[in-house]
Amino acid sequence: MASSQIPEMLHRGVSIFILALGIGLVAVHTSLVALAAQLSALARRKRILSAVLVGAYLTVWLGIAITIGDRANFPMSRENLRLPVSLLVGYGPMFLGGIALLFASKAMRGINGAMPTSWLIWAQMYRMGGLIFLYPFLFYGLIPAGFAVPAAVGDFVTGVFAPLVAVAVAQRRPHAIGWATAWNLFGILDLVVAPTAAVVSRAGMIGLYPLSLVALFIGPPLGILTHIYSLRNLAVNSSSAAASTPDRFSVGGRQRTM
Repeated sequence: MASSQIPEMLHRGVSIFILALGIGLVAVHTSLVALAAQLSALARRKRILSAVLVGAYLTVWLGIAITIGDRANFPMSRENLRLPVSLLVGYGPMFLGGIALLFASKAMRGINGAMPTSWLIWAQMYRMGGLIFLYPFLFYGLIPAGFAVPAAVGDFVTGVFAPLVAVAVAQRRPHAIGWATAWNLFGILDLVVAPTAAVVSRAGMIGLYPLSLVALFIGPPLGILTHIYSLRNLAVNSSSAAASTPDRFSVGGRQRTM
């Protein structure tokens, strides 16, 4: 990050916030998997192993993102390769280790299905932190408004509605599943629009450390992954709820259960 354009104390504070957010997300998602595994039908050994592997995977992913995102740690003789390498670091683990694992691993599907539907929604509250795009980064002219405004607004809206949607789902309010699905789709759209706006406006996020961690781990990669897991979780749980609801018919003015 071009710290010369931001007051030193503010620069340190934002750096600590972003790094702490990345570490916190690793801890939160590892804990969610560990707790959901206890609710699943998996054997005790598989429950423990699943949580350990997820925690290790996320930790290594964050560690590589920190290394690649800081040019002081990872100087490249050809800077034109930094964008492709960054895309591989950010989206490779999302597709190969995240989305593919959800559909290829019976254990992960079991854990995802056993997880209460509100948990992965609560986990997206951190998106309110997207306001840092407006202050200090836009305020001090480090990123253009064409990227900062849609990224900040989209993230903040997603984050601020997360607890409202989570409570509605947990309390099984009418149409809660539909609202949760719409909320997830909006969150994914935001995470597609933001990097597109960054490219169009030439925001150069990859070169701004530690803001580059948003592009490599915290933002679109982990955010989209969480939304996909949430959508699958909602679909499985809503189907289970519908299947467990007894069919009723009326005989002689009385309700009978099939």
